[in-house]
Amino acid sequence: MGAVLKLVLEHDLIARLMNTHCASFPWPSGSPGAGAALVQTVVEAAQVQALVDISLNGEAQSARDFVFRLRDKGAPIESLYLDLITPAARRIGAMWEADTCDFVLVTLALLRIQQLMYDLSPDFVFDGAEPSSRRALIVPAPGSHHTLGAAMVADFFRRDGWDVVSSHELSRADVVRALRQEWFDVVAVSISAPNQVLMTSALISDVRKVSSNRGITVMVGGPLAQSVPDLAIRVGADVVTLDAKQAVVEAGRAVPVRRTSVAN
Repeated sequence: MGAVLKLVLEHDLIARLMNTHCASFPWPSGSPGAGAALVQTVVEAAQVQALVDISLNGEAQSARDFVFRLRDKGAPIESLYLDLITPAARRIGAMWEADTCDFVLVTLALLRIQQLMYDLSPDFVFDGAEPSSRRALIVPAPGSHHTLGAAMVADFFRRDGWDVVSSHELSRADVVRALRQEWFDVVAVSISAPNQVLMTSALISDVRKVSSNRGITVMVGGPLAQSVPDLAIRVGADVVTLDAKQAVVEAGRAVPVRRTSVAN
């Protein structure tokens, strides 16, 4: 593949298509058994690899059929999120990073993974708590194209009844503007790489300065949380979490449910 074409794919195709619901490095914990202490583990390692193979070699419908068969057999969508989609996306992303698989095949496979989460999302969110007035802004670190993690965390918050604003298209200026103009109880940032630490620290500094909620809770998570124990201190966050489920639990502890609206 020509260098120019590859560059276009990398910065346009990935940014525009993957970012809706997908990335190679999602927020939830990276092992196939992540979340096992919180939900019933029904996904086996062989099934993760099967999804990887189908996504790389098959059509989107084949991947969808495979995952929905597991759901129809009783696998909770939460487990499909944490124990199947997350590690499958990580393995495919690792192939890209290691240059062990054709770039276009990896891109298409990740798009198929994206579609799976998009297809599961309505049922996952619908089967959740009653809406409350708690509000969360959930974004990937500035400049990141790795957004499946933030999208997955957003789904977990919505399922817990939160009013969520989440988009990969929000720039640092957009985030600052939203926080200045609207009330948010929580801001959550997904950090996927070491070079995003300084940018995230600057963003969180802005959050503290401009938020209309002077007691706002700032959370961070992502793959970097696995290898940087003091990540919260480095970026100035209140809480660091290792997966989407834990993020919702910690947010719930910080912000009790209320049934009355908060004026903007």
